[in-house]
Amino acid sequence: MKYRVIHVTGGVRNTISGVQSFIKNHIKTDDGEFEYMVGESNGDSHFPFNKYLDEKGIERIVFPTLKVSNMVRYARECKAFYEDNRIDVLHVHNPITAFIHNYYAKKNGVTVRIYHNHSSQFSDTILKSIRNRFLVFLALKNATHRVSCGKLAGIKIFGNKCFQIVPNAIDINKYKFSLNYRKEIREEFHLDKHQKVVGMIGILNRFKNQNFLIELAKKLPEVTFLFVGEGPDRMLLEENSRELTNVIFTGKREDAYKFYSAFDIFAFPSLYEGFPMVLIEAQCSGVDIIVNETIDSTTKVVDNFSALPLNKNKWIEYIEKVQVVNNKRDFDKRLMVFDINENINNLKEIYQKGLKEQYE
Repeated sequence: MKYRVIHVTGGVRNTISGVQSFIKNHIKTDDGEFEYMVGESNGDSHFPFNKYLDEKGIERIVFPTLKVSNMVRYARECKAFYEDNRIDVLHVHNPITAFIHNYYAKKNGVTVRIYHNHSSQFSDTILKSIRNRFLVFLALKNATHRVSCGKLAGIKIFGNKCFQIVPNAIDINKYKFSLNYRKEIREEFHLDKHQKVVGMIGILNRFKNQNFLIELAKKLPEVTFLFVGEGPDRMLLEENSRELTNVIFTGKREDAYKFYSAFDIFAFPSLYEGFPMVLIEAQCSGVDIIVNETIDSTTKVVDNFSALPLNKNKWIEYIEKVQVVNNKRDFDKRLMVFDINENINNLKEIYQKGLKEQYE
């Protein structure tokens, strides 16, 4: 009989979040030891994450969106779920709902209860930070394991308490530089092979700070800025760049991995992050990278990776000095620590050790 694992995430949108990518990458449908399911708060099957789970035959458990007005209902449904189902491992990724899941999981004998942190901040506002700090405190009272995406994020959220690091991991080969991908994407967007392209991949919102790059585009008319992704701030960003001819929004792309090969610079001015997976993907492609200096320094593996303050002049200087290179980029073997197969085994070891300790 297989051990049963439930990953609990938050709301599902029209784009796959970093947390959902982590879950997607770490679930093996042919696992002989563990059986997986996913708990989330939006059951619409047309969303990419849900569609993927359905196609792979991974059971989805739909909980309501947690609000103050329906907290009793949410708790009641969690209680019923853990009473009615045999669960061996709870792996919760959502700070808002973790305390409820951990509480009822413990009451109903769930052996391993993991709180997994994916960010270096509790929230983006003071009030939400106070709320989330308290909710995480409650969640950890009933957690057996603390896990973080990176060292800096773990220290900021867990303080001096012990935690384990499970870095975001990817299919390394998928993101290696491809000259065919470079030609394909550049031809699609009518970009000459000598055209310098600054790119960013991710949800379009104020925390990712794409507007900073729009401001740079105004100063660098000879450089193309390519934004891959969708999000709530798209209309605002398009409005701010409507007079610019060097800014392109691609919308949601299933082939986003191809764009790294088409970029000359991957820019990441995000205001705060945990351990952003896109930076590992970008490094696998060999593209030059520039990030906000507040990003966890442990994300840097390769040499062509620069962390700078959000100073327009410094970013412009960096972009101007990068050369357009159309030939093959080398893969840095130090990135193999982020290989998905290696990290699946590391995560399973946490499950296995936790289960063994409880049953001994």
